[in-house]
Amino acid sequence: MAEELDPSTKLEIYKLVLSRYKDLITEKESLSISEIRQKVSPYNDFVRKMRDSLLIDMVPYDPRQNFLTGAERAMDLIRKIKTCEFAFTFWMDFKEMDSLKIATSMDKAILLAALLRSLESEDAKVLVTKKGRALVRFSYKGVPYLFVPESGSLLMGDDAMRLITDDPLAYAFSDLIYENYEEQ
Repeated sequence: MAEELDPSTKLEIYKLVLSRYKDLITEKESLSISEIRQKVSPYNDFVRKMRDSLLIDMVPYDPRQNFLTGAERAMDLIRKIKTCEFAFTFWMDFKEMDSLKIATSMDKAILLAALLRSLESEDAKVLVTKKGRALVRFSYKGVPYLFVPESGSLLMGDDAMRLITDDPLAYAFSDLIYENYEEQ
């Protein structure tokens, strides 16, 4: 019978395995553009349940009046999820993120964009900069907003647009669109 390993040794072995197979994990975790766009869908059952819990006291929900309150609640939910980046590509689904309260910046951005789309934002989308930074852009009453998942900060107006001038966009997407800025 094998001897039980202590937690420190187990952790080192897990790190060794992950390091050795990170390229294979990245390959197996890769998604097509349409699969990535699908993740932003506001019609996902889990997203609908989250949306309903955010809007429980706003019945009936009117996006013209209540969108910003709903968006603030969605951003607060995302802020409660810790950010963890990996040395390989790894996607988490929304249930895993909600259960573990941890995710990558990209996964957090995708969840927020899906929630904003479920709150009836037509222009909510995930922006990815040339440095690989994930952001979420949306507007309300003509004012652009930019949410930074890694810090939980929200910029608006000119401040929102200034952030992406320092690190230009590589691509942007939602369930409705995909825009590649690197080919331009």
